[in-house]
Amino acid sequence: MACRDCLTKALTIAVSVLLCLAANMFAAEVSAKDSAAAEGSANKKGEEVLAAVGGEVLSLGEFNKSLELLAQSKEKLTLGKKKDLVENWILTRLLAAEALKRGFAERDDVRARLAKSRAKILAEELLREELGKITVTEQDISDYYEAHRDVFTIPQTVHLGIITLKTEAEAESALERLKGGEEFAKVARSVSIDKYKEAGGDAGIIGKSEKLPEYMRAAFYLQEGSLSDVIPCKEGYCILKVMSKSAPKTLSFEELSPKLKAMIEKHALREKRAKAVSKLKAELEKKVKVKRNLALLGK
Repeated sequence: MACRDCLTKALTIAVSVLLCLAANMFAAEVSAKDSAAAEGSANKKGEEVLAAVGGEVLSLGEFNKSLELLAQSKEKLTLGKKKDLVENWILTRLLAAEALKRGFAERDDVRARLAKSRAKILAEELLREELGKITVTEQDISDYYEAHRDVFTIPQTVHLGIITLKTEAEAESALERLKGGEEFAKVARSVSIDKYKEAGGDAGIIGKSEKLPEYMRAAFYLQEGSLSDVIPCKEGYCILKVMSKSAPKTLSFEELSPKLKAMIEKHALREKRAKAVSKLKAELEKKVKVKRNLALLGK
């Protein structure tokens, strides 16, 4: 029962936008032979047809009214989001038509819910049946891991030492002391002006990232135990020391924790379902006349 509730929730989210559209658009079932008449009716009213599926028409005016009922002004929605809403409207109508053909409308439990939102409920029931057939195999999980190995990679790290001084001349003098054999921590405590001074210049372990300041990224190009030249930095001039260095490591599938494996399984299932919905939509569009006039969204 819990699994069924989870699936219901997922499907409801997938078609949630359409609840508002369905409540304010078309509830009547129009046969394919009436398509031209329905579209002509919309045009007679001076309304531009945004999309049509079989005999059901979505006018630009109805679309805009639905957005207002959603308490979203047209200016707040990007053109891409508007196109997504239209595509979702088309998908719901396609799924609803197919569900009718399969006899879902004759089920007592479905009949009771059709009064509220016929197209949405039929689409949901069809998706429940189709997506309920989808399972994730060990191979699916393995394939997902292989396709997203970068997600499970521990980045390269360095244990970094930093000495910061105000002027280039002061930094060059400190560098000469270090090259002469003085301990890094001793020099840092005596002359550095940054927050790492009291720790002997120990900045801790840092991971390689584009978010790091440019001068810190230079540390990843140094050999372990080596010193940098004098480098300009935010507070003046810095000297870096790589105390230790570790290479990036990609966790093998066997090294993943049960929690990570469960996450992979969840994402693999979601990906598989999304592909199934796209495939089903493409198949249904071959059976039902679908019209799009998305250029209207730019007006």
